[in-house]
Amino acid sequence: MVLQAAIAALFLAVTPVKKKVPPKPKSVVLFQVNRRESIRMRFVDDRGRPITGVQKRLDRFFRCHHSNNQGKMNPRLMRLLFAVGQHYPGRRLEVVSGYRGRTVAKNPRSPHMKGLAADFRVHGIANTELRDYLRRTFKHVGVGYYPNSSFVHLDVRKGVSAFWIDYSGPGETALYSNDPKADVLTGRIDTFKPTKNDRSWIDREGEEPADTP
Repeated sequence: MVLQAAIAALFLAVTPVKKKVPPKPKSVVLFQVNRRESIRMRFVDDRGRPITGVQKRLDRFFRCHHSNNQGKMNPRLMRLLFAVGQHYPGRRLEVVSGYRGRTVAKNPRSPHMKGLAADFRVHGIANTELRDYLRRTFKHVGVGYYPNSSFVHLDVRKGVSAFWIDYSGPGETALYSNDPKADVLTGRIDTFKPTKNDRSWIDREGEEPADTP
């Protein structure tokens, strides 16, 4: 009996205890920082049944904060944002920009005009962490990082994923990195401070550079 007890104690000592994974939240809170509006994003009820009217409410929430016009937001983008909220349970997604009308968007090819993009951050989470999570987790997306601004850009696309860095600050002319992946690896992304913007750069808020795939 003593030997059996010793063997059992040894087994328990070396057997790792499996931690219970907490259930993913069924809803995610979105907060529009410009209009100070909140909405709770949820696609199914407690019985797993689809909730009606979700797309209509999201289209309204993501409307252009400059013109108040709204367009249809891409359902896949909404699902990805929901997945981000589930990854950071209990933290709201703070939306800076969603849909943009043609009179507001600075880039004629802007995915914001088609409801394919959102600029946002996660409350209490560093944008660097959010940037890296988006890049490693999702496929067929565009991720834009703005070290001197307050958000990360995410868009959905059919082609290969893209990543870019814009070193400009709010309201400044865009200053894109020539090699964003190298800037991340070398740490330049954390140390480079632009002094004066060159007017040859294209002015785009929350957009990708023209030569990004």
